[in-house]
Amino acid sequence: MASIKEKNISKYGPDDEISAKIAEIEVDPVVLESVKRLLQLLNNTLKSLQIYPKNNPLPKEFKKKLYVGLNEFLDSNDELKLDIESSQMMLDQRVVYEDGEREEGMSYILHRDGIRELVFLKGLDPGEIDDFIEVMESGLGSKELEEDLVTLLWEKDFNHIKYLVVDDLLDVQVPTAEEIPDSWDFHRLFSSEIAPVKQEIAVDLDPTALTQQEQTKELLKKLKEYSPEEIENIQKLLELDEGYQYLDEFFDILTEIWMVEPDFSEFDLTMEAVEKIIDVIITIADFSSASKIMGRLRKLEEMMRKSSSPSDSLQAKKAERTRQVIDRAGDEERIKKISQILNEKENIDLLSVKEYLFTLNWNSIPFILHMLRELKEFLARKMVCDILVAKGKDKLEIVKDGLSDGRWYVTRNVIWIIGGIGAAEGVKFLKPLVRHPDLRIRKEIITSLIKIPGPEAGALLVLLLEDEDKRIRSLACLGLTKRKERGALPALMAILKDEEFRDKSPDEKKYMIESYASIGRDEAIPLLVNMINRRSWLKRDKHNETRIFAIGALGLIDSIKAKEALLLLHKKRNKVLRNACEENLRRLELRQARGGDGRSRRESVISE
Repeated sequence: MASIKEKNISKYGPDDEISAKIAEIEVDPVVLESVKRLLQLLNNTLKSLQIYPKNNPLPKEFKKKLYVGLNEFLDSNDELKLDIESSQMMLDQRVVYEDGEREEGMSYILHRDGIRELVFLKGLDPGEIDDFIEVMESGLGSKELEEDLVTLLWEKDFNHIKYLVVDDLLDVQVPTAEEIPDSWDFHRLFSSEIAPVKQEIAVDLDPTALTQQEQTKELLKKLKEYSPEEIENIQKLLELDEGYQYLDEFFDILTEIWMVEPDFSEFDLTMEAVEKIIDVIITIADFSSASKIMGRLRKLEEMMRKSSSPSDSLQAKKAERTRQVIDRAGDEERIKKISQILNEKENIDLLSVKEYLFTLNWNSIPFILHMLRELKEFLARKMVCDILVAKGKDKLEIVKDGLSDGRWYVTRNVIWIIGGIGAAEGVKFLKPLVRHPDLRIRKEIITSLIKIPGPEAGALLVLLLEDEDKRIRSLACLGLTKRKERGALPALMAILKDEEFRDKSPDEKKYMIESYASIGRDEAIPLLVNMINRRSWLKRDKHNETRIFAIGALGLIDSIKAKEALLLLHKKRNKVLRNACEENLRRLELRQARGGDGRSRRESVISE
C-alpha cells in the first residue's frame, strides 16, 4: 500500500546542477554526529520500551530527550531527511545508523514495508513523536502485524513526518538463479519485501542442498503404505545414476504407461498412489517437486482428452480421474495443511509455494482465499494475493466472497485483489463498501479504483470526494488525477465554488485545486483565474492561501493559455501573488525547455 508521496521541486536550474551536486557531497561533520546521536537515542528509546512498561521513568526520559534533541536540530536545519536501506539509514550518502548484526532493527522494518525515505520537518510536536515511536515499537515487537508500517503511519496523519514509499511491493523483479550470489542469507531474503540483506559472513548455500537421492529417501521413509519389496525396487531404480532426474524421468515413463493402460482399475490404483505421494511431498514442504508433479498431471489430462474419441471412452474416463487428482490437491483440507506449514515452518521458499498453488484448478480458489484468514506472516498473505489476482480473473464471483469476511485485513486484501484483476465488473462489488466504517477499507478501495478502467470506477471515486475524512477525500483527488477522470470536473468545480472551501485544510485544498487543473487543463483556467482575482475581507489568510494554490495549479497546465493567464496575473500589486506567478512561470518554462530540443534555457518569460 503506497502513501501520498512528497515531491520536492528542485531549487537549482540546469546551469547550477553541478554546483548543487558538489554542495550535496559536502556534509557538515557536526551535523552528521548530531544525526547519529539522535538515531541512537531513538533506538535506545525503542529498546527501553521493549524491556520496561510504558509508564516507567526510563522510556519517558528517553522520549523527552529525543523530542528536545530533534527540535533543536530542526530549528537549525529545517528538516532531517534520511534514506532508508535494508540495514542502514543514510544522510546524504553517509551512514548515520546501522542495525546490529543479524538484527531486525529500525532500518530493516522500514525497508521491509517499502519505506525508502523518512523526513522530519520543523514544527514537530510531542504527540507526533509519541505516535511515531508507537508505530515503530509495533513494527519491532511483532513479526505478525495485521498491517504494514505504511498503513500505521498513514493512520496517524502526521503533519511534520513524511515518508516516501515504493508504489507496489508485489511488482518485485525476482533475480534468476544465475544472478543470486552465494553470500545471500535466504531466510532474510524471504522475510524482506524488497531486497536481500547483505551479510558480512558469507553463507555457503548449495541451491540443491538435498541431493536427488536424499530427497528420494526422505520421500520413501514417509510412504509406509508401500510394501518393503516395492520400496526396495523403486529405490534401486532411482539409485542407478546419481544425477538421475527421478521425477522427470519417472513421470516420462509413467505417462507412456498410463496412456496405453487398458485397465481402468489399474490406472485408478496408480492415481491413488500419486495422491499419497503428493500428500507426503507437501508434508515435507517440497513444493518445488509438488509443482513438477502437478504440471505433469495437467499435461497428462490434456493428452488423454485429445486422444479420446466417441467410440472409445476409456481415455476420457482416465482424463477425468486425473482431473480429480488435481482437484483433490486443491481441496479445503490440503490448502489448510499448506497454511499450517507456512505458519509453523521457517525458511519456506514462497516462490515455490506460489508456483505450486498456480498449478491447482479453479476449485481451489475459495480455499486459497481462506488462507488470507489463517496466514500469520505478511509476506505469505501477499503471495496469496498475487496468486488470486492471476487465478481470479475469470472467477471474480468467487473472489468477491472474501469481502464479507469479518476480519478487516481480509476485506482489504480482497479489495486489493479486485483492483489487481482490473475488471470493470469489480466496481459493483466495491460500491457497497464506500461508506465502510474502517478508514483502511475505504483507502484500499481508492487504490483499486485507480486500476479499474471504465466510467463506473471513476463515478465511485467522485462519490468518495464526499467522504467524512479529509485523507480519503485527498486520496480520491489523487486517484481522479491519475485516471484523468473528466467526469469528475462538475463535482470538483462545485467543491471549489463552495464558500466553505477556503476553510478546508491546506493539503486538501491543494489536492482539490490541482486535481481540477490537471484533469480540466485549459477548461479549468477561467475558474482558477476567478479564484485568484476574487477578493475577500473575511479570513484573508485562508483566502490568500487558496489563491496561491490556484496559481500553482495554473503552473501545472503546460499550455499557451495557462502561460498567458500567469503573465496577466503577474501584474498584480499583491507582492505575494506576483512572486507566486513568477515562480510558476519559471517552472513552466523550465519544463518546456527540458521537453524541447535540448537547447539552453530561453530568457525568462517575465522579461518578455
